[in-house]
Amino acid sequence: DNQSSDAVNNALLPHWKEFAAALEQFTPAINLLPDNFESRFLFYFVQLNLDAMMLIKEALIGKPFQNMSFTNNDFGNGALLGMSVEAILDIVESNKHLRKLEIESNRIGRDHIEKLCSAVHNHALLELSLFSSFEPGIGDEMLTSLLSIDGLKLEKLDMSSSNITSAVGMLLSDFI
Repeated sequence: DNQSSDAVNNALLPHWKEFAAALEQFTPAINLLPDNFESRFLFYFVQLNLDAMMLIKEALIGKPFQNMSFTNNDFGNGALLGMSVEAILDIVESNKHLRKLEIESNRIGRDHIEKLCSAVHNHALLELSLFSSFEPGIGDEMLTSLLSIDGLKLEKLDMSSSNITSAVGMLLSDFI
């Protein structure tokens, strides 16, 4: 219920503030990593309230992670929980080092397609996973938009379980 969820979120907020403060001070040492290693930030199944989400979002803005993963931590049951896709895209837009992005089991809407395609194009992403993130019809729109990007550099795209229909099959076969 919402009252117990609010109580838990309020009790944990000081800890999220502490984590966000530490994250703000942290800078991945990209040039010091051995070959085949990359800086990575993983946010898996974390359900935050709006205050905590904004703290984490602001702490991640401009952080030069090469690999970022946001899995199953978007809005839940109509209530504002987790790391919203809008917040994730703001983080992505601020990161010029990003090469691999996973937004999995989050609800990507039509209003996110243009911003996500812009991030793919502007950041020269090599790997993108949008596993199980679309309602029927929206996955088709996303795939069509991605495949129409001039100079698309993606080496790997995962849109499995994203309600892709055979309607975009011809476009995909032409692209390949």
